[in-house]
Amino acid sequence: MNLRRLLRPLRSRFLFLIPVAPALLVACNKEDAQSTFGTSGPIANTQADLFIFIFWIAVAVFVLVEGALIYSIVKFRRRGSDDSLPDQTHGNNKLEVIWTIIPVLILIAIAVPTVKIIYDQDGWPTDQGPVLEVKVRAHQWWWEIEYPGEDVVTANEIRIPVGQWVNFSMHSDDVIHSFWVPKLAGKMDIVPGDVRELAMKADEAGFYFGQCAEFCGEAHAKMRFRVKAEEPAAFQDWLASMRRPPVELASTDAIDGQKIFATNCATCHSVNTWQAPAARNERTRLAGLRETFLLDQDLADEDRVNLIAAPNLTHFATRETLGAGLIDLTQENLEQWIADPDAVKEGNRMKDLAAPYRDGTLTPGDVRQLAAYLLELEPVAAGTATVTPGPDTPLKRGEATFAANCSGCHSTGDDIVFGPGLAGISNRGEEAYIRESIEDPGAFVVPDFSNAMPGNFGTLFSIEEIDELIVYLKSL
Repeated sequence: MNLRRLLRPLRSRFLFLIPVAPALLVACNKEDAQSTFGTSGPIANTQADLFIFIFWIAVAVFVLVEGALIYSIVKFRRRGSDDSLPDQTHGNNKLEVIWTIIPVLILIAIAVPTVKIIYDQDGWPTDQGPVLEVKVRAHQWWWEIEYPGEDVVTANEIRIPVGQWVNFSMHSDDVIHSFWVPKLAGKMDIVPGDVRELAMKADEAGFYFGQCAEFCGEAHAKMRFRVKAEEPAAFQDWLASMRRPPVELASTDAIDGQKIFATNCATCHSVNTWQAPAARNERTRLAGLRETFLLDQDLADEDRVNLIAAPNLTHFATRETLGAGLIDLTQENLEQWIADPDAVKEGNRMKDLAAPYRDGTLTPGDVRQLAAYLLELEPVAAGTATVTPGPDTPLKRGEATFAANCSGCHSTGDDIVFGPGLAGISNRGEEAYIRESIEDPGAFVVPDFSNAMPGNFGTLFSIEEIDELIVYLKSL
């Protein structure tokens, strides 16, 4: 067989690779947002080094094997009418031992550093200072974030300090998800009923793209998040800002939007976890809602909407992205999201479960006002809000519970926010009436007001908290 004739069909294939090769090389671009080559932390650095080490071993094996194959094809090809077989190596003990030992040595060379790195990265170093704990709970299709001990709850955007180890304690309330920040660490599957931990550290400040890397349902591909690494002082400033009250609403649209939010959104979304009691209750509230949502499958849709866990929106205007890290947070994008969330993120449950979408009652004006309200939700400047601690009494604890859970809809005077003002509530009925209003909000509704309180409102509190809340309400 003529060698030139043998190689001729390959020419067209090589020509085809000329335009394709650059496209393939783009996948190795270190600057890509989710590239595993442009690493920014010790965990990702080590994993990338291991990959490169194994890659070059694989390249060497490929070259040797393909080289031997091509050599054999050319050297021992049939020539003319010669039908004789080349010398056979079957039964050559020396060769068989060699090509058995070589793969074993290659596997050992790969396995030893791989196993060592797996054990080294199981947890965080104990000799590199304090470790920041962050709790992550995956939902279809967003991420709940909590900073234990800091009374800070947020969603979809994670802040961490540069140069400090962070341990992520991860849970799932529904299906298997996978937490992945390519530039900082490898992925970790999150299995319902189990707690998974993943440690990482960022060496440089910046925004790092995260992604759910396990198919988890219709909106899986758009279940994203962001990790923002910032200097330690800036990180502490952010924690402190999340514990400050929001600024006073400035625009008429925002003030009207607050009322629309209280009517249509407050059942699922919280905006008040800047207060420590509310932050501590939020995790329990969301877990309880999710458990009931999963267990009680006989509920009608209008009742199930009161049970679905939804992202926390406290100080929402300080975020940089929207829709679980999907798009930039701008007025235009936010209005588009509120008006038709499915057009931005297919499969999200907001449009299916929220009553304004089912009933078609959300007008373009409502959308504009809601967006204005959310975009004014940011903390007051440092030093402009101080809280004077008072005595730890049932009255004070009840006041804190009211501020954390009721003040968004009710004033303590005669002013109407969304629900009626509560000044002089003791004159409207006995203590049993107040208790019933908390434990079963739909039992009696004040005339001329609609009931926007979730039916399970009373289950969010312990008996002691309800008692203390009643003590405070009777003092108004």
